[in-house]
Amino acid sequence: MSLNIKNVGAGNIIDISEDVLENADGTLVVKGSNNLIEIGSGTRIVKAILEVRNNHSEMRIGREFLLAGEFRCIANNTRLIIGDFTTSKKVRISLMEAGVIEIGRDCMFSSDIRMDVSDMHSIIELETGVRINPPGNISIGDHVWVGHGVFITKGVCIGSNSVIGARSVVTKDIPANALAVGCPAKVLRKNITWDRQRLPF
Repeated sequence: MSLNIKNVGAGNIIDISEDVLENADGTLVVKGSNNLIEIGSGTRIVKAILEVRNNHSEMRIGREFLLAGEFRCIANNTRLIIGDFTTSKKVRISLMEAGVIEIGRDCMFSSDIRMDVSDMHSIIELETGVRINPPGNISIGDHVWVGHGVFITKGVCIGSNSVIGARSVVTKDIPANALAVGCPAKVLRKNITWDRQRLPF
């Protein structure tokens, strides 16, 4: 196993701990200039694709992270920041336009989760010819559990210690310590938190 690194450009900084490189299974493509990629010690890369295809962008991944899925910074001036001790089974995180996705510490992501700061294409108002769907940053706090098949739309903030139920579509902010489910996701219960262990009732 290894991390296949392709660095095409100038002024890129790739800072990956040696212990990560020794056991990694994935691909890192950096195509552009003046980008920063950091991956902290203890992180496990499991069949992951990491792409930075632009200029002046950052992909910073913390320590002890289980990294599985696709992580792509496509536009110039994008930032993807993921905190320590977070785990992911299979997620698709992308930034197709300039913006920021920031994920806190000790989050848990199931499989088939998607998020992007962009709608990918433009929606135009006929009368003015003006685009009406700008990109929006995404912020996820510490210790957030995101269930299987969740779609997190642009411009959303999810507070710390919250749980997002499977197959939910998050279109609006979710407060801290909340359980939210549905399409669109709505808060069903407040004043909760969660634990990775299956505790007795």
